[in-house]
Amino acid sequence: MTAGCGWARRWGGPVEEIRPGDVIWFAPGEKHWHGATATTAMTHIAIQEQLDGKTADWMEQVSDEQYKA
Repeated sequence: MTAGCGWARRWGGPVEEIRPGDVIWFAPGEKHWHGATATTAMTHIAIQEQLDGKTADWMEQVSDEQYKA
């Protein structure tokens, strides 16, 4: 992460707070979400591989209840 404060969460796991300088890694196919906290913006750099022209399998949108849990 490059600026601000954010949250990351693996499916079924706890919310992890992330701050500038933190590096997070998700295994291929691991369902997760990441973004700003409810009150703070964040910026980050994402590096991902491409397979057959595709970089990600976008899942359902995270609900407000999931985000704030």
